[in-house]
Amino acid sequence: MLDILIVMNNYFHDVATATLLASAVIMWVLGRQAEDGGPAEAATLARAFPTLTKFAWGAVAWIIIGGIPRTIFFYTHEFVPAATAKGPYMLPALGVKHTLMAVAVVLGIVLWRRMARAAKSASAVAD
Repeated sequence: MLDILIVMNNYFHDVATATLLASAVIMWVLGRQAEDGGPAEAATLARAFPTLTKFAWGAVAWIIIGGIPRTIFFYTHEFVPAATAKGPYMLPALGVKHTLMAVAVVLGIVLWRRMARAAKSASAVAD
């Protein structure tokens, strides 16, 4: 049963990473439209910001909380299965996966911080 919970945690941890990046990309797209558009686009950005912020904070929370058991059980539930899998590519693939996930988290946070400033200025324009 514990193995199933760990695998599910790892899956949801990956989904949280994707959710953070996706919400940041949505904000980035809305920010670009607000820059190029008028008050209506600025209002859309200002309205979407609080909801997307909740998604982003939820994703960050799960990345941190879910990362604890993932780190604890990494060797037994990710490294060893990859090392003993058929074919020589599973360990490099695991490394690439975790590198891409780290880049996605950093990129999501950077985009989010930039768009938070854009949303605040859009909110002022929309008012």
